Amino acid sequence: MRKAYFWALLSLIGALALAAVNCGASGGSNQGGGASGNVGGAAGAGGTGEGGDCLFGCETTASGQQTQQLILSPTTATLNVENGTIPTQAFTVTMNGSDVSNQVSWSFTRPDIGGFGGTTTFTPSGAAAGVGTLTVRLNSSEATAQITVYVKKTVDGIGLTPQEVLDFNNPQGGADPSMSLVYPYNETVFPLDVLAPEIQWNGAANNDVYQLKITEQYYEYTTYFTTTLPARHLIDEADWKSIQESGTGPQTDPLKVSLTRRTGGTVYQPAEQTWRVARGRLKGSVYYWELPGVCQNGASNGRILRIKASSPSVDTFFNPGVCWGCHTVSRDGTRMAAEFNDGGGPLYTLDLTADPVAYAEIRPGTPGGNFIFSAYNNDGSKLLASENNSRTLRVIDTMSGATLNPNAMGSGCGEPAWSPDGQKVAAVCNMNNGGWTFDSGAGDLMVGNVGADGFSVDNINMVVPRAGGTGRPAYPSFSPGSEWIAFGRPTSGSRSTGAGMLHMVRPDGQELKTLTTASSDNKSFNPVFAPLRAGGYYWLVFISRRDYGNRLVSANRQQLWITAISDPPTAADPSNPPFFLRGQELCALSENAYYALDPCKPDGESCQDGSDCCNGQCVDNPGGDGKICGEPEPGTCAELGNSCETAADCCDTLAKCIDNFCQLQIQ
Repeated sequence: MRKAYFWALLSLIGALALAAVNCGASGGSNQGGGASGNVGGAAGAGGTGEGGDCLFGCETTASGQQTQQLILSPTTATLNVENGTIPTQAFTVTMNGSDVSNQVSWSFTRPDIGGFGGTTTFTPSGAAAGVGTLTVRLNSSEATAQITVYVKKTVDGIGLTPQEVLDFNNPQGGADPSMSLVYPYNETVFPLDVLAPEIQWNGAANNDVYQLKITEQYYEYTTYFTTTLPARHLIDEADWKSIQESGTGPQTDPLKVSLTRRTGGTVYQPAEQTWRVARGRLKGSVYYWELPGVCQNGASNGRILRIKASSPSVDTFFNPGVCWGCHTVSRDGTRMAAEFNDGGGPLYTLDLTADPVAYAEIRPGTPGGNFIFSAYNNDGSKLLASENNSRTLRVIDTMSGATLNPNAMGSGCGEPAWSPDGQKVAAVCNMNNGGWTFDSGAGDLMVGNVGADGFSVDNINMVVPRAGGTGRPAYPSFSPGSEWIAFGRPTSGSRSTGAGMLHMVRPDGQELKTLTTASSDNKSFNPVFAPLRAGGYYWLVFISRRDYGNRLVSANRQQLWITAISDPPTAADPSNPPFFLRGQELCALSENAYYALDPCKPDGESCQDGSDCCNGQCVDNPGGDGKICGEPEPGTCAELGNSCETAADCCDTLAKCIDNFCQLQIQ
């Protein structure tokens, strides 16, 4: 009997030993010369370790397989970077008690805040702060850790003593009796990659000393400086980029801005504001009409310029030698249509992909007519063009110039728009008077459906009548998803010379909203949607004659501003205080902006995200640093900024498929 128990026990021990030896080896390929039969397939690049049975220290994958568990240490790390002093943090990875740090793959979600540089030690970049997730993988096993980086940066351009710094941090002078911030506005929402704002204030004296402090959850920026009058300070662009990139969201992590003044030996309490940074970038370029105003730049008449929100200067991308304007740009940014003062208002198109920009398919005389404003359809194959003499809208083939529909929306129509989905058109109709359509004091906002042939229009309805409001509807613009129309209500025809407020409405006339915050000056006109939403907002560029801080005071001069529109725009007024589009010539008049994507890039070219790429995908560069347009690995999810069809395509579970790209909503 004892012998039977002995042999049974011996058999069980043998079975357990055999199972332990073969744990995870079943089905393993052992390619690459790695050791055979390692627990979970962990050692070397040998067996894949998939399949089989695992007895100790195991975890189960989503497919139900058991693998040996990776242990990443530490699982959390916090590093504090202060004025260029950068600490580091070493990590180790073990499996079954053995160090496998040099065998695992390492990935980190926030390369802007730091990285590993081919080592097992994390080094902050010092250029941005925040929280990132470190993931290590070996075969089908993985482990994660959270890394938090705080950054404090102080820029002292004066050389203050420690006591003077203490005085600024503990001001004893009470409320400042005269200083007031005039730009930016409190509660302004900025996108990523926009130029740093120039802070402007009144009520100061020459050579006062200042402390500017900008604080968010993970980043604190302080600078000391003096200035002469008018009092202004332009934040360093690199520092502004660090501030922007370090935020976590416009609602969850706003920028707390304080400006403290010392004058005559007294340090007063700071003037304070809140700014917000959306976690998205404005894509594309703004094309606008400039009149010379009081500039002495050699421009004698109107011209079209190109500018980006991230650029400090404008681009004179084309010079036909005559006055030109009344322009529009195709959705993909490859073509422009405009009127040239070349006799009778002929219509031209330009090839924006050519270097230098060149004339495209439509030239004067084909089609004939006195054209002003027009609008491209969704794929750029057709134009809805306003012929001024007849007050009609023609649908024109952009390749041949042939007229496909000589009167798309009836008589007395102008200022057309075509929805990004190609299914609707909008215009201002029932205009009166002769002369230019933009001088008509009458007009109603009309919307029609585009037929299956792509050029017929039916079911034309009035969505906003002139009656019941100040001024008349003017210059409609469809939102990127075609679900909203923005428009102005100027009081001098559709010119920007009188009073004017901005509005939004559904294409069926429902949910009419006044954008009171954006157009609080009552001198705002021609709102145009950016081609894509970004960071949880729609974005509108528009004309305003408001003061620009203390740089343009009582000039009453048209300039371009941008406002964020909360998405979804459920509030009665979903707009936010606007910011000035830097780079414009302050001496000139900026009119009639049109916002379009830049021409897309082919595979292999550098990119920020998928909206830069013709295939909609921006991926890690397998041959070097950065990202390039290319195809992702088969079966992988879409990173933020890459193209999608539904939210299920996006890697980030918080992302939505917005305008066909994975984006985060307001956080």
